Amino acid sequence: MRSGTSFFNSALWRKTMGRFWPLWALYAATWTFALPLYLLNQFVSGRTRGYGAGSVQDWMLSAAQEFPTWLTFGVWVSCIFGLLCAMAVFGYLYNARSSCAMHALPLRREGLFTTQYLAGLSFGLLPHLAVALCTAAIEMVLLPPHAWLEALSCLGIWLLVQSATFLFFFSFAAFCAMFTGHLLALPAFYAILNGLVWGLYGLLTLLFSQFFYGYSPSASSALADWLTPLYTLSDACRWHFVETADYITIPGSYELASPLTVAGYAAAGLVLALLALLLYRRRHVESAGDVVSFRVVRPIFQCGVTFCVGLSFGMATALFFSWSDHAAFLSVCVVLWSVVGFFAAEMLLKKSFRVLGAWKRGLIALVVMSLLCGGCFADVFGIETRVPKTDQVASLSVVLDMGEPYDDARQLALELTDPEDMAPFIALHQSIVAGRSRAQYNSPTYDPGDNYFSLSLYYTLGNGTTVNRQYHSIPIYRSELEDTSTVSGQYFALLQNREMVAKAYDFDRYGAGRLVEVCLSGVELPQVEGSGQDPQYQDPYFLENATPQQLEQLWQAVQDDFAAGSLGVRYALPDQARWDNTYQTDLRFTFELPRNSPDSAENTYSSDLSITLTPNAKNTLAWLEQYGGLGTQYYLIAHESADTGLPGTQSQTQAAEPSAAVYPLG
Repeated sequence: MRSGTSFFNSALWRKTMGRFWPLWALYAATWTFALPLYLLNQFVSGRTRGYGAGSVQDWMLSAAQEFPTWLTFGVWVSCIFGLLCAMAVFGYLYNARSSCAMHALPLRREGLFTTQYLAGLSFGLLPHLAVALCTAAIEMVLLPPHAWLEALSCLGIWLLVQSATFLFFFSFAAFCAMFTGHLLALPAFYAILNGLVWGLYGLLTLLFSQFFYGYSPSASSALADWLTPLYTLSDACRWHFVETADYITIPGSYELASPLTVAGYAAAGLVLALLALLLYRRRHVESAGDVVSFRVVRPIFQCGVTFCVGLSFGMATALFFSWSDHAAFLSVCVVLWSVVGFFAAEMLLKKSFRVLGAWKRGLIALVVMSLLCGGCFADVFGIETRVPKTDQVASLSVVLDMGEPYDDARQLALELTDPEDMAPFIALHQSIVAGRSRAQYNSPTYDPGDNYFSLSLYYTLGNGTTVNRQYHSIPIYRSELEDTSTVSGQYFALLQNREMVAKAYDFDRYGAGRLVEVCLSGVELPQVEGSGQDPQYQDPYFLENATPQQLEQLWQAVQDDFAAGSLGVRYALPDQARWDNTYQTDLRFTFELPRNSPDSAENTYSSDLSITLTPNAKNTLAWLEQYGGLGTQYYLIAHESADTGLPGTQSQTQAAEPSAAVYPLG
C-alpha cells in the first residue's frame, strides 16, 4: 500500500482555532459592527424617523456603496492583526519546551508549518467571509433587486481587497517569525522591516544633502515606496470618485485606486509564505530564545544594526548640537554611534553585557564607517560635481528666483525639452558647481555676496534616470554682473531675457482668460487741505469705475509697456537703480481662466496676476491718469530712496508737503 505525505492536520488546525478563539472572534466582531450592523442600523434609524421605504432604501444603498472606504483603515488593521496571528500560531517556536513538544508530534515539518499557517490565515479570512455573507443577506432582504448588483459589487470589492491585504501582512509576519527565536523580537523585526527601506532612504538622502552641495533627492523613490507596504497599500486601497484629467468628478462613479497593486502584494504574500516554509524546514529547535535563529543571518543583523544606529543616532546628535552643516562633525557623530550600534547588536546576539571582547570586530566596524564617511566627504563618486550634458537630458524642470521686484514674476518655473532652451541653465549649473567653495557659507573660502538667489534643477535623462539639485542662497556679486563667465553674470543675463520674464509672468496663459477686475496695492489718498493729518493709504484700491472695454485697454497698455522694456524689468540687486525705477504700488489683474473640460458648470477658475508699476511705463500710467483717477483720487507710492525725476502735480494739500515716499504723476 502506498503511503502519502500529509501537508495538513485537521485536528491540529481545530486545536489552534479553538485555543486562540478570542483573537479571531474580536476581529470578527470589529468588522461585524463596521458592515452588517452598521447597515442594519441605517435601516432601523430610517424607519424610526418615519422615512418612506424608498428613502430608507436609498440611504442603505448609499451606505453599502461606502463599504470600500474602510479599506484604507483595513490596511492598518491587517498589518496589526496579521502580526498578532503570526505571534499566536508560531509562538511555540520561542519556547524550548513548547518547540520540542510540537516537533515531537508525528507530523513532518511541512505539515506542521502548513497547518499552523492555514490556521493563522483562517483567523482573518473566515471572519471576512462570515461578515460578508451576513451583510449580503441583509442587502438582499432590505434592498430592492435593482440595487443588488451595485451593493453586492461594493461588498465583494471589500471582501477581496481586505482578504488580500491580510494575506500579505500575515505571510510577511510569518516570514519574519522564522528568523527569530524570541517572541518580543518578532514585532520589532516586523515593524522595522515594514518601514526599513523608507527610513534608510530618508536618512541617506538627508546625509547626502549635508555632504554634497546642492544634492536634493526626488520627492519619493519608487523602490522605497514599493518596499514600504503600509504606504503603498494605503494609497492603492483608496476608494474615490472617478476623475477626469481636469479633476472633474463623475457623479456616482467610484473606483479602487490601484487594484493591480493589491493583487501584486497578495502574490508577494504567497511567495513569502513559500519562503517561510523553506526556512522552517532548516530551522533548529535549539534556536528558541535566540534573537536571531539562523547563524548565517547574524552577521547581516549586526551590520544592519551598526549601520542604522550610526546613521540615525549620528544624524540626530548632529542636528541636536547644530553640527549637521559641518560634514566633519557629522562624520564623527555617525562613526561613534556606529560603534555603539555594533556593541548593542553584540549584546542582543550573545544575550550578555560582556561584549568588550569583540573590540577587534568593533574596530573593523569603526574603520569601515570611517571609510564610508570619508568617501562621502571626498565625493569619490562625483555626486556633488555631476552636471548632465545637454545631449544626455530628455527634459529639464527649472525653478529660478527672478530677483526683484517682488511681484508675480518673482519666480520662474519651466519645463524644457529643447536643448537650446536648456543650455543656459545647464551652463549656470556648471558655474555654480565650479564655484561651490565660494558659495557655501560653511566653507573656509566662503565669500558673502551683495545679494542671493536660489535655483532648483530636476533633470530627466535619456536613460530614464533623474538628477535633482537645489541650490539656496547663491551669492551675487555686483562687480561680476557683466561677466557672463561667472555665476552672477549668467544669472543677470537670464534676468535680462525678456522671453524668460514673460514666461515668469505667464502672459500667454492669462491672455486666454477673461479679465474680471483690476486693483492697485499701496496707494496714498489725497489729504484734506489744512487737516494736518498723516497721509492715508488704501490697499487694495479697486478701479471700479472702468468699463470692461477700458480694462482690456489697460491690459493692452501693460503688454505694450512690457514689449517696450519699460515694465517688468528685473533687478539682481536692491540698489538705487531698482528703487528709482519701480514703485511700491503693484497693479493686480484678476482673470477667469478656462479649464480643459466640456462641463460648463465647472469649466473656469479664478487667478490673479500682479505686476509692479514703474515710472517709465508710459502707456499704463497714461491709462491710469485718464480712466483710473491717478493724480486726483490717489497717488502711487515710490520708494523712499527713489528720485523718479518726473514732474509732480500739485495736490490738494499745497501747504502741507507730501511725504517723501509719494510721487503724484500728471
